[in-house]
Amino acid sequence: MEKISFQNGVLAAAGVECAKNVESTQWTKYRATNAHGFAAEDFNALIDRLCGKQVDKVGLNNELNGADRIINGVKIQSKYCSSAYESVKKAFDANGAYRYPGMKLEVPKGQGEDAIRYMEERIRNGQVPGVSDPSMAKDMVIEGKCTYEQALKIAKAGNLESIKFDALNQMVTCACVAGFTFVIGYATSRLGGLTREAALRQSAKQALKTGATTMAAGVAVQQLLRTQVGRNMAAGATYVARRGVDTVCRTQVGRAVVEKMMTGVLGKAVTQGAARNACIKMLRSNFFTSAAVTVATTVPDVVKACRGKKSWKQVGKNAAVNVTGVGAGSAGWWAGAAAGSCVCPGIGTVVGGLIGAIGGGVAGSIGAKKALDHFVDDDSKVCMGCIEDSILNLCDQYGTSEDDLERILRKIKSSNVFNESFFESMYRAGGQSHLKTSMTSFATGKLQAYFA
Repeated sequence: MEKISFQNGVLAAAGVECAKNVESTQWTKYRATNAHGFAAEDFNALIDRLCGKQVDKVGLNNELNGADRIINGVKIQSKYCSSAYESVKKAFDANGAYRYPGMKLEVPKGQGEDAIRYMEERIRNGQVPGVSDPSMAKDMVIEGKCTYEQALKIAKAGNLESIKFDALNQMVTCACVAGFTFVIGYATSRLGGLTREAALRQSAKQALKTGATTMAAGVAVQQLLRTQVGRNMAAGATYVARRGVDTVCRTQVGRAVVEKMMTGVLGKAVTQGAARNACIKMLRSNFFTSAAVTVATTVPDVVKACRGKKSWKQVGKNAAVNVTGVGAGSAGWWAGAAAGSCVCPGIGTVVGGLIGAIGGGVAGSIGAKKALDHFVDDDSKVCMGCIEDSILNLCDQYGTSEDDLERILRKIKSSNVFNESFFESMYRAGGQSHLKTSMTSFATGKLQAYFA
């Protein structure tokens, strides 16, 4: 139960980070006629960021003739059209003058050579203010990281290109979540008495599970928000988020907390209306990512129940615990991030949010589990009764002394024999009627080697 509680806390924090990744894109503009242009901007900015470059997407303010983003101090303007001629043409106004002096023009991958040639012609014609040497065109024009055709697909749901982009967008978060889960899982396993090999296996499995859950949830949400159904759901979530944030912002203290928290989250100073809007958008996306994380943790249980490895009552109980844990963890993140931001925006936001998420997730999960224990027994509880019978039978069969039994039990614990997979296989061995005799026989077969 402690593992599930901790996992729900980590997944709650992961849900918030996934929401930040969602809001780092311009998904609300993906339904526009030039949706591919916004998708290309997002893709190119993401690749630059993953390459370790400092990226500031200043184009989100929609300034006339302003840069789309600044990379390591260099201003970039993206133009994504079906041909190099059209991409370059878009960068010039009705009078034929270059609209973005001092900025590099980014065109689709594969259009670079032709775009440079067209820019050279424009320079020769005196259409680029401050530039008279045609050879400067090669410094003015750069290729983007995706083609025009890829950009078209990225803006739409349900294709490989958009899924690859979404996976890349969530990649860093998933890696951090998996790494954090592995380190904490290994430490707690070793402290719990497991051998090094058993601890490595268990922590690696848990890290993979948590990372995969985070990836699935993040990608699913981004795909959903590209559809009309997703946008309709987002409108409702925005209304709820706005009501909540506006309630907090009614007081001066509330506004100050929101400003400091969003400054810490975004990594740059935001005040008043900008902070409020950013908070609303992130909270809106967090509704989706938290729900997606919960669904992603429930699906494997459903599959196992269909294969006879879990009871349906266990699936329902786990789902209720996960919903409560992730929900409490998400609330804990927002509370912790707000408190941490008041102390030190940035570091305090991250640390406070993480502590709040794990604390809230653990408390919510344990509370829900204890409440449901009064109504539904875990499958493992049924299995443990059969295991006790199996151990007693083996002790009688091999004439095991009390000292030998203690040694055997320590070895079984350090080897982590009674793990989730063991209980699932044992439960399945009982068949549809969950016969205790069959389950006891399964346990005897697995434990006999420790007594022989």
